[in-house]
Amino acid sequence: MNDLERIVHEASRLEDAPYLLATVVRVTGSSYRRPGARMLVVGDRWVSGCVSGGCLEGDVMLRGAHRCRAGPALVTYDSSDEGEPWAAGLGCGGVVDVLLERGGPGAPNDALTFARACFAAETAGVLVTVIRSTVPGAPVGSRVAVGPAVALARPVADRDVRAALELAAAGPIGLVETSGVTALVERVSPSPRLFLLGSGHDTAPIITLAQSVGLRVTVADRTIREPSRLVAADRVVATGGDPTKVAALVDAALEAYVVIMHHDRAADRTALAMALGSRALYVGLLGPASRARELLGELGCRGDARVHAPIGLDVGAETPEQIALAVVGELCAVAHGRRGGKLRERARGLHAEVATIVLAAGGSARLGRPKQLVELDGVPLVRRVVETCLAASTGPVGVVLGASAGAVSRALDGLRVASVENDRWREGIASSIRAGVAWAERGECGAILVALADQPRIPTTHLIALRDAWLAGAPIAATRWVDGGTASAPESVIGPPAIFDRPRWDALARLEGDRGAGSLLRGPDTVAIDCPAAAIDVDTRDDLAALAR
Repeated sequence: MNDLERIVHEASRLEDAPYLLATVVRVTGSSYRRPGARMLVVGDRWVSGCVSGGCLEGDVMLRGAHRCRAGPALVTYDSSDEGEPWAAGLGCGGVVDVLLERGGPGAPNDALTFARACFAAETAGVLVTVIRSTVPGAPVGSRVAVGPAVALARPVADRDVRAALELAAAGPIGLVETSGVTALVERVSPSPRLFLLGSGHDTAPIITLAQSVGLRVTVADRTIREPSRLVAADRVVATGGDPTKVAALVDAALEAYVVIMHHDRAADRTALAMALGSRALYVGLLGPASRARELLGELGCRGDARVHAPIGLDVGAETPEQIALAVVGELCAVAHGRRGGKLRERARGLHAEVATIVLAAGGSARLGRPKQLVELDGVPLVRRVVETCLAASTGPVGVVLGASAGAVSRALDGLRVASVENDRWREGIASSIRAGVAWAERGECGAILVALADQPRIPTTHLIALRDAWLAGAPIAATRWVDGGTASAPESVIGPPAIFDRPRWDALARLEGDRGAGSLLRGPDTVAIDCPAAAIDVDTRDDLAALAR
């Protein structure tokens, strides 16, 4: 289970004991934990969770209850060079805001109440917590919850603020400032489920390591011959060779990962067929690449980005314990949109994020109808592109709207994105870029990724590669493909999607007319990454016909 699940579990065991809940709500600069991290304290005793790597916990336990004796309180811990003298020696070098709240008999904590409901329903919800306020009807610590129905003890009472925060709940997670309040928007969801298909001797190390990083583990096999080795698993299932017993469990999970390790070709083939037809986000297959290709070929699968074979990160693993490390490491990397490289090779901060803007404001004059809404395999192009951007997990995603704004917005229903209005869209693409930059500047992301709503074939892996190039130090990372020209002299094009480091945003904000950021991409600082799929966009009816082929 994840940290919040552990805290909810421990709080439910406290019976009549009063407790203190500390929550990280804002981070500036470097910090061990990010917003949403929590710690549960009873008296002067730590119970579960943490808000730092050890720098802040002592002060929270010693003074936290006193500081929030009159109600929820926000405390700022500043360990930067300009911070308070008491912070000298703290290791992170950042500024961390922590919300302190008391709980106990007759005083339930709304965050824990809502989280418990989400976990019980195996569903995700959104919790919006006020951390600064000038509005009497929305004090610090009051909340709006979107998801399973719960009775909040401290709801936001002010009608206008509540409406604004409910709207914010549909957008990106993180801090929002609206209607006189600052609030933290966070997604609350149950721990991902890992399904280990196979119960050999190498299964046990994966169970314990996966659980330690917050996964709930189910082991399933045709026959469970040595159940004593699997007692640590959250659930053990004997399928009797019926894959549907596992398929139902996988599809019932909000977030499911599958690892296939029967060490039996026929069993692995059956399990792989089940996993490919399921809602699993990740399908790992133990064994050599040649065997995986054969199995995929037999199943008629020409390609599926979810499949990882051979499974695991390259750490030179040989023993079952080392293999477990490689497998679980890859699971963590995939879940967070990372590649698993060495941190010392990064030039940016450990938690550096990229804000993504999807340009979807154009009038589609050459096509004669809104190209954003053209469907590919039953999905509007703009929704397909936005889903790809969200899957990359680089940071908040905003969609710039202009022409057909209402229809485009409806096409994105249910997606956690910000709507960025551009009432000057008729001036050309530069106006949409400027609107996107203005939106991104309200946050703390270190770079901005500019994507187009009419490039539906761009894979998530390419966006991650662009982000990784920026993390490694590239001021600009752009996409290169071959387009036009002649068969003997094809033309190499560098264009979007492209990432721009924050110091380059001023140049983006100065763009004018119907010209994009091409002039900024031709400099020596640009790192170009090949992506043939970028050549497929939609401007004309011929483009649309080519896309359908």
